[in-house]
Amino acid sequence: MINKVLANRYEILEKIGTGGMGNVFKAHDRRLDRIVAIKVLKMEYNEDNNFIRKFKRESLAAASISHPNIVSIYDVGSENIDGEEVHYIVMEYIDGKTLKELINDEGRLPEKRALNYCIQIAEALKVAHSKHIVHRDIKSQNIMVTRDDRIKVTDFGIARVADNTTVTATNAVMGSVHYFSPEQARGAKVDNRSDIYSLGIVLYEMLTGKLPFDADNPVSVALMQVQSQMPRPSDTIRSISPDVDSLVLKMTAKDPNKRYSDVYDLIKDIKGYTLSNKPIQNSSNYTDDRTAVISSPNASNKYNRPKRNNSNPKEKKQSQPKKVKKKKSAAPAILGIFSAIVIIALLIYIVPKAIKGMDKSNEVEKVAVENYVGRTKEEAEELLSAQGLIMSVKTVEDEKSPDGIVLGQDIEKGKEVEKGTTITLEINELPDTSPVPPLRGLTLEEAKKALEDNALKLGSVEEEFNEEVEAGKIISSNPESGYSVNRGSAIKVVVSKGIDDTPIKLSNYTGIDQKDVISQLKDFDLDVVIKTGNTNKVDEGQVYDMEPKAGETVKKGDTVIIYVSEGPAAEDKEDENNEQTDYNQVNYVKVKVPDDGESHHVVAKRTRDYNGNKDGSKVWDYNVDPGETSNVELIGPGEYEIYMDDSLVKTEVVK
Repeated sequence: MINKVLANRYEILEKIGTGGMGNVFKAHDRRLDRIVAIKVLKMEYNEDNNFIRKFKRESLAAASISHPNIVSIYDVGSENIDGEEVHYIVMEYIDGKTLKELINDEGRLPEKRALNYCIQIAEALKVAHSKHIVHRDIKSQNIMVTRDDRIKVTDFGIARVADNTTVTATNAVMGSVHYFSPEQARGAKVDNRSDIYSLGIVLYEMLTGKLPFDADNPVSVALMQVQSQMPRPSDTIRSISPDVDSLVLKMTAKDPNKRYSDVYDLIKDIKGYTLSNKPIQNSSNYTDDRTAVISSPNASNKYNRPKRNNSNPKEKKQSQPKKVKKKKSAAPAILGIFSAIVIIALLIYIVPKAIKGMDKSNEVEKVAVENYVGRTKEEAEELLSAQGLIMSVKTVEDEKSPDGIVLGQDIEKGKEVEKGTTITLEINELPDTSPVPPLRGLTLEEAKKALEDNALKLGSVEEEFNEEVEAGKIISSNPESGYSVNRGSAIKVVVSKGIDDTPIKLSNYTGIDQKDVISQLKDFDLDVVIKTGNTNKVDEGQVYDMEPKAGETVKKGDTVIIYVSEGPAAEDKEDENNEQTDYNQVNYVKVKVPDDGESHHVVAKRTRDYNGNKDGSKVWDYNVDPGETSNVELIGPGEYEIYMDDSLVKTEVVK
């Protein structure tokens, strides 16, 4: 990947990290001239189209989150590199290290610093939770610490996709299962309280420098998350205050209902403790349970002590009768032989029958597995419970199936299993909201399919001219791409009508200020050329003529020449009657068009202006119906030539 360029924009510079789902590279954004981080999805996931679709959708949802404590997502895309499809996310580049690296380098963090980091992480979660986005993979490896000691939480968006996929990949789980909430470890549905549990594990790790639960394999760690009692941080570091112990224990309660209900209360408690020394109350009965567990061994020792003999040894000695020697008898020997015979008989005949009877009593009852597919989660759970079986949940996401329905089971119908066996069911879990996919540049059919793939539908369609997007393709959507909306929402789109080539009829701009004329012509996307000249017809700075003429039509991109007055050429001369020449007088010349069934093109040109200068501009240009007489307008003094179908028919001089 090094030196490859994605989207003709992102140049890969070096590899800076790796994770369960992909590798992270440092890259240069050529367009904006900045350094970015790019997470490239591992090739092993390319075969799963459903996974890729969810990966893109969840990444777009995460792109809508903006907060100083969250790593920003800039772009999501795909690229074919050397014949392989590469899926990637472009993110903000963080100059720092992960919290895990920081703890490994420096050891445990001081209490005040750890709580400060915890608040920053909680602030990031507060924004995500408000948009109904649960991170699902809060761990010290996914938390960046910048050089100026600011927290940046990363991997929002892909955690939901990874939740059901990476659980089978040992290298991915080993890093995450240490932070799993009990409900995650069981495969049950999670909410924002699961993130709070994981954050509690991170806080414990910051305070003590180690994780609360550890084992040789991820399954054992997951069982510990579900069953084992959470240790206090002060069990490892005695200087940690009881309030911080209560904080960690409340965040990591096994029962989600006994944790903080949301991060708002968590932030309030931490700030109250750090700023005002307010005690942190842990309302759960966790402490009592813990005390009972610790004290139980002592209780058992108490009852297992040997009883003290309070009798007087001297009295005991005095009460013992004196031994009297007796003659040896044969009775004990005979009794011993008889006992041996009885024991042998028991071993041969009775004991095997007893063992056989015991085996029957210890036989585990078996039940036949039923078909749970198509049932609701609640129905399946009730049925399994009645059969004495245990339900394990693996969530999947199938847009074409109803929410909360069983789509698969790991043991087929009819197979007999022992009571107490765990049956894993695939439960369809659809999100409440869905992000709007990128629609710009798609046709309506393509947009409709993209929306349906994200549980959305096409709404109203508007059309407008656009020079950048070709006709028939979408310019924009409302809401825009990346915004999360309720499933089933209708998305409005604007479709391009292409370049506007509607003919524009020019107005008469004579006597109008050049700035106003230029502004209007520019609004029509016309190119304007300015020429100046002397005239008495209009004031200085005003338009006195133009090419093409008023009334003619042009198209966008055409050039229009406007003639702007620089004032009169010389002082006005009055004629013999001291009357000033009227430069705006209109003279009409009649031109008869042949009645031959066809229209004819009549044009009048000014060959010389009122000063005798050569001109050549058109003053009249119209098509005239057959048999009609055209009144050709000649405005102002000068010499004129009148043409019909490019043939000169008249010459007129106006004084």
